[in-house]
Amino acid sequence: MADTKNKFYTRKKVINGVEYTAQFNGISAALNAVDDSYIDGTSNIGISKLAKYIFDNVIVEPKGLTPDSFDTIEDFNEVVKWAQGVMQGQFRDKE
Repeated sequence: MADTKNKFYTRKKVINGVEYTAQFNGISAALNAVDDSYIDGTSNIGISKLAKYIFDNVIVEPKGLTPDSFDTIEDFNEVVKWAQGVMQGQFRDKE
């Protein structure tokens, strides 16, 4: 088990010629992001809600991303999926 101190990590990835930097903010932040992304009255997560959280809190460079920052849904999905992985701590090297 990891120590209880908050540790923030960043990872970079180039997707379709753009370099993105994502920040891991801790497991509690990731859990809250998912909880806040549910569509009211359902058990479904809203992609636009989750993407907004990711663009506001996980992607630290480039700043100010929105879904309309992307030319294709494929690029949008690739960035969101990668950043969600970083948000959930799926970036560490395996021991």
